[in-house]
Amino acid sequence: MSSRSFMKSLYIYVLLWMTSLVVAPLQAVEVWVTIAPQQYFVERVGGDAVSVEVLVRPGQSPELYSPSAAQLARLAKADVYVGMGLPVEHKVLPRIAESMSQVRVLQTGKLGEADEDHHHHEGCVHGENDPHVWVDPVAMIEFVNQVRELLVDLKPAEAEHFQANADRVTAELEALDRALKVQFEPYAGHAFYINHPALGHFAKRYGIVQRSLEQAGTDASARRVAELVKAARTDQVGAVFTQPEFGRSSAAVVARALKVDVVELNPLAEDYFNNMQHIADQLVASFQ
Repeated sequence: MSSRSFMKSLYIYVLLWMTSLVVAPLQAVEVWVTIAPQQYFVERVGGDAVSVEVLVRPGQSPELYSPSAAQLARLAKADVYVGMGLPVEHKVLPRIAESMSQVRVLQTGKLGEADEDHHHHEGCVHGENDPHVWVDPVAMIEFVNQVRELLVDLKPAEAEHFQANADRVTAELEALDRALKVQFEPYAGHAFYINHPALGHFAKRYGIVQRSLEQAGTDASARRVAELVKAARTDQVGAVFTQPEFGRSSAAVVARALKVDVVELNPLAEDYFNNMQHIADQLVASFQ
């Protein structure tokens, strides 16, 4: 090969190598989460450094959902699974332990246990443990910190970026908590009635009382409906609440007897801050 041909080949090789450095995308951390509110916070902390997929589809219940074979196949290619202590995870985490050893697991379902003792006030399929911890903004500050620590461990070069993102979302959670405390202060001790007891942590945090139409995960019996109607009249409720993932027949019966509206709330909505404020506004409206 002539000197000229060699230099030409070398130039082409270097050019192609430099081009590959420019166009090669940064490898995002592939994160799976159980529910959409987790996705919101992981994306807020991780930014472009993460790619997040949600296990439980919109309109499905984390208590009853069964992941498809296709979902599990995609999950096997993930870097991390971030749990929330929900029942569907009993079907997923053993599969990860058995055949997906490369998938790291971060379980965040114990948020807030050090300073709060949250239990359902009414019977639920979960027993005494209430997994709906994400509806408590203060608990989600701990979630944000755990996600930040995980991402820093996986991508230490971006630690400052993750810290700045976590600081911003933490400040927003603190501001939301302060606003909700002010909003609910005049209604301390007021009760609301809901088909599935998903707002226990929220109620505990802001001094209100959740009463569930369900008992041990099943619809209310005729006798229980009658008891609920009597209690709700005493509580002077202005609405009965439901969620899209659960049946509303008992709620409709109670609401009809009380001559109030059935109002749907969605604790699983991804747009966390707007959704928590919407839930708060609807609860307060039912107290007035």
